[in-house]
Amino acid sequence: MRKWALSTRPRFAPDMLDLAPDALVCGVIEAASAPCTAQIQNLESLRQMPGVVAILTADDVPEHRFTTAGQPEPEPSPYDMKILNTVVRYPGEPIALIAAHSEKDIKSVQQCAEIDYQPVHGPFHESHPSNVMSQWDLRTEPLSEVGNEQFRTTVRVPRVSHMQLEPHAALSYFDEENRLVIVTTTQVPYHVRRIVARALGWPVSRILVKATDVGGGFGGKQEVIVEPWVALLAVWTKKPVKMMLNRRQEFTITRTRHAATLNVESTWNNTTLQSIDLKADVETGPYGSHGPTVAHNMGLKSLPLYHAKNYHFHGQVRYTPGPVAGAFRGYGGPQGAMAIETHINQVAHAKGLSSAALRHLILAKKGDALDIFAHDGMVKRQHHNDLGELLATTMARIQSGPPVDENEGIGLAMSMQASGVPGQELAQVVIHVDEDGSLVVKTGAMDIGQGSKEALAQIIYEALDLPVDSIPIYFSMGKTSDNGFDYGTYASSTTYVTGYAAFKAARIVRRKMLALARRISRASSTPLSPLAACWYSVAHASFYGPWRHPIMGQGVAVPTDSPAPFAILAVRLKVHNTGQLDIQQMVMGIDVGKPINPMGLRGQIEGAVVQGLGYALCEELELDEQDAYVRNASLFDYPLITPQDIPPLEIIIADHQEQTVPFGGKSAGEVALAPVAPAIVDGIFQAKGIWMTELPITMERLWYALQAQQETIVR
Repeated sequence: MRKWALSTRPRFAPDMLDLAPDALVCGVIEAASAPCTAQIQNLESLRQMPGVVAILTADDVPEHRFTTAGQPEPEPSPYDMKILNTVVRYPGEPIALIAAHSEKDIKSVQQCAEIDYQPVHGPFHESHPSNVMSQWDLRTEPLSEVGNEQFRTTVRVPRVSHMQLEPHAALSYFDEENRLVIVTTTQVPYHVRRIVARALGWPVSRILVKATDVGGGFGGKQEVIVEPWVALLAVWTKKPVKMMLNRRQEFTITRTRHAATLNVESTWNNTTLQSIDLKADVETGPYGSHGPTVAHNMGLKSLPLYHAKNYHFHGQVRYTPGPVAGAFRGYGGPQGAMAIETHINQVAHAKGLSSAALRHLILAKKGDALDIFAHDGMVKRQHHNDLGELLATTMARIQSGPPVDENEGIGLAMSMQASGVPGQELAQVVIHVDEDGSLVVKTGAMDIGQGSKEALAQIIYEALDLPVDSIPIYFSMGKTSDNGFDYGTYASSTTYVTGYAAFKAARIVRRKMLALARRISRASSTPLSPLAACWYSVAHASFYGPWRHPIMGQGVAVPTDSPAPFAILAVRLKVHNTGQLDIQQMVMGIDVGKPINPMGLRGQIEGAVVQGLGYALCEELELDEQDAYVRNASLFDYPLITPQDIPPLEIIIADHQEQTVPFGGKSAGEVALAPVAPAIVDGIFQAKGIWMTELPITMERLWYALQAQQETIVR
C-alpha cells in the first residue's frame, strides 16, 4: 500500500494497512465530468475481471442520507449525500467502489470501465432550487443615529488544500464479536462511528472505531470520507478491506478551505465606530459539509474584536462547482480576518492614523461581549482581558529595528478564536492507576501532531501535585470501546475542554490515593509520607492486600464558557518593482492564557504562521472554468511555502492566567493563522500604497498591481 518506509513502530493508519497484507484493496471509479449521471456500460464484465471481488454502484448502496462533517448532533450540516450518489456533482466523485486483491487489479478496472455520462442541468440539489444552501441575517439593536462617515471594503479569498503529510487511510473488518471495526486516521473517532452507522443504517453499538496517531489533519480529518467506503465493502464481502488515497485524490476527493467574497461597511463619528456590517458570499462546493458553521464563524470570530454600537452580519452559503469545502484550521477565522482587518487598516489610513493607533481606540475591552448576537437562552461570553498592552508591546518590538526604508512597510492585523465550540462541548477522560503506579489515560481526543499528549500529561501531573515525569503516563486515544467519549480534536478544544476533564479525573485519583495512603499509615502506625514518596507502594496496595480496590477516576467536562485566545501580528516587509515580496521580520503577540506546554505552543504558532503565509502568498486550488476539475492537483503544480521562504519570527507570549479552568490555559492551535494575510496586505500598502484585496498575493498578481499603479501615475 505505502510508498515509504515504516516509522520506528506502527503508529499511523498507513502502518496498520501494511500490517494487513491479506486485506482487500478498495478503489474508486472517479467521475470524469460533472454534474451528470454516470452509467457503467460494461459493469458485469468488469465484475468478472481477475482479482475483482466486488464492484458497487449507487444502485447497491443504502439509501440513507448523511453528512460527512464530523460534528455532534444535532448536526448543523445538511444530509445531502449517500455513500454513492446517482448524480455525481464534481469531477473525481466516486461512481463506483471496487474491492480487489491488489492495486493492479483496481487500475485494470478503472482503465477498462466504459462510462456513459449524461449532463444534468439545473440546481445541484432539487431541495435548493437557487443553489443557496443556507442564509442568515444577524444584527444587534439598530441605531437611532448612524455615523457621518462611511467606508467599504471587498475581499476575495480562495479555496486551498490542507496538504497534511499523511493521506486519508482506513481499514475495516469484523471482529470476534461480529462488530464492524474501522481503523482510521481521524480527528473525530466517535463522530466517525455515528456517521458510518447512519450511512449503513446500523446501531452505533455494532461499530468500533480505532483511531491511529494522526500524521496531520488541520481539519481535513474532521471529515468522514473513506471510512464509509471500506465499511460498506467489508460488509458486502465479509473480508477486511483497506484504502489509502493518493496525493492527487487528496486534492480532488477530500475537502478544501471555503472560498468566499466578503464585503465590509462601517460608519464612524470621528474615531467612534458606530456600526459595522459584514456580508459573506461563501462557496461550499456541491455538498454542504461544514458550510453553515464555517460561514458563521467568518463573522463571529472577527467582529467581536472591536467595540461598535451596532453589528450586522449576513450572507449566504451556495452550492458551487468544484471540490467540496469543509473544516480547515481557523474554521472561517482566516476569511473573516482578511475582510475585517483589511477594512480597519483602510479606515485607519483614510483617517490619517496608524493601524495600531486606531485599534487602541476601538479594541473591545474586558467585560465586552464576545457573543455579540447572543439572545436569551444562549451562552453569553465576555472578553476576559484587555489587549492594549500586548498590542503596544508587539508594535514596539517591530519598530525597534532600523528605520523603514523606501519600498518597505510595517503591517498589522489581529485575530481571535475560541477554546472549543461555545456551549456545545463534551469530554470524558478516564484515568486508571496500574499496579506498578503508572497511569493509563483513556480519551476520545486525538493527538494530530499538536502535542495533546504532552499538554494533557502536564495538566494531569499538576492536578496530582506530582513532579513532571515522576510516574509513567500511557494514553489510549480514539478507541470507541474505551470509556473516554469526546467530540474530537477540533475547534481548538483539546487543552481547554479535554484538559479540564483530565484535571477532574486526576483530582479524583489523587483523592483516592491519599485516602488509601492514610489507611495504610494508620494500620502500620507510621507517619503519612508525601504522596510522591509512597505513590508506587500505594498503587501496589490497591491491587494486593487487605485494602485491594483498583483506583480510577473519571472526569467529565461540559464547559459553558469558551474563552477566546488572541493573536497580534506585525510584519516588516519590502516590495520590489518586479513583484517580489521580501518579508524581513514577523512579531507575533499571543494570548493563550497560561502556556501548558511552552515548546509545543511555539510549534503550534510557527506552524500556523507558515500555513498563513501559504494562504496569503501562493496557495490556491485552480479550477477549470468549464467543468470545474482541479487543474493543479499535484505537488509539482500546487505551490507551497518552503523552509527558505519562512521569515524570522519572534513570539511574545502574554502573561495571562485564564480564570475559568484551574490550570489557566486556553486554546492555541488555530489563532495564529488568521492575521498573517491581512498583516501582509497592510504592509504592502504601507510600502507601495496598493491594497491587495484578493488572495493569494502572488508575485505575478502584485506585479500587475504595481504596473497599474504606475500607469495611473503616468496618466
